[in-house]
Amino acid sequence: MDPLFSTLAQLSLGLATNAVYDLLKGLTGKSVDTQNVVQEIQDRINMYGVSMHAESVISALAQSGFLVIQQSHLHGNQGLSFGSFRGKAVVGNNSSLKTNSTVITAGSGAFLETQGNAQVRQHVDGSISFHVGDNGNVNFKVAK
Repeated sequence: MDPLFSTLAQLSLGLATNAVYDLLKGLTGKSVDTQNVVQEIQDRINMYGVSMHAESVISALAQSGFLVIQQSHLHGNQGLSFGSFRGKAVVGNNSSLKTNSTVITAGSGAFLETQGNAQVRQHVDGSISFHVGDNGNVNFKVAK
């Protein structure tokens, strides 16, 4: 196997393992529906300690699963869309969503969360807009 593919396979396995571990740790001591847990494990992406840059626009949107971004920095020069359509998306805990003209920063213990049909969009003109459709919501959370 090509060394690059081997490294990428190991990285993917590590990301998947971390995502499942975080999910199961959060369920400790709770009554759970097995089918829902299995679905969450299959549909979860955790980005931790990632730095991502795009020359144009970044779209980080959960179609139906769970997207969790922590201690990461996403930068789309001309725009950035973050949120969910039917799932849930969370960014925070020392993370930033940045364009050439805007920045959303969530420090330690702070989170921006979308659920259902909800997105936050940072535009090339420097504006930030919130879009909430049916069964959608946007929440800001700060740890006490």
